[in-house]
Amino acid sequence: MSNTVPASFKPSGALVTPYLPAIPAQPTAPRIEQPAEQPKTWSFIDRNTGERLSVTCLRGCELDHSHDIATPTDPDDIWCQTFRTNVTLPINENGAPEEFRVLSITTNVLPFSHTLAYRMPHVSIEMIDDHWIEGLDPDGLETVINTLAERLDTMREAHAELIRARAEYRGRK
Repeated sequence: MSNTVPASFKPSGALVTPYLPAIPAQPTAPRIEQPAEQPKTWSFIDRNTGERLSVTCLRGCELDHSHDIATPTDPDDIWCQTFRTNVTLPINENGAPEEFRVLSITTNVLPFSHTLAYRMPHVSIEMIDDHWIEGLDPDGLETVINTLAERLDTMREAHAELIRARAEYRGRK
């Protein structure tokens, strides 16, 4: 006797109700929260004083500090940084469009900086290749965001105007 149901079998009556689709194909695993990655802590020899100094990186720091750890280093040369995805646009600087990085953002800490504000996490924005707005605290970053948001609104208005102008232009033919 075969345990398979023939393809021609058509159930009737109460057996027509499909129960199997309601059963998940795989059991749902309980969600396990991963602990947040702890910031790296390391030390280096101050090249000026010979003193061992300790550093705790900014969470998510992507810099390789192995050279700082291996050799005496000037504290002014120590910083931590996180990056975000870069974006480029074709910009015509001198006759031919060229891809330039625009609006790149890094979060930074310079723990031994002579500028006290830089010892705290701050943001730097690369407006276009190697042209930076640096040392932004939350209020400064909000000012830049609001300024760019206003320009974006103006660009959206220009876009709508361009659509109308092109439709009108096409209608003249």
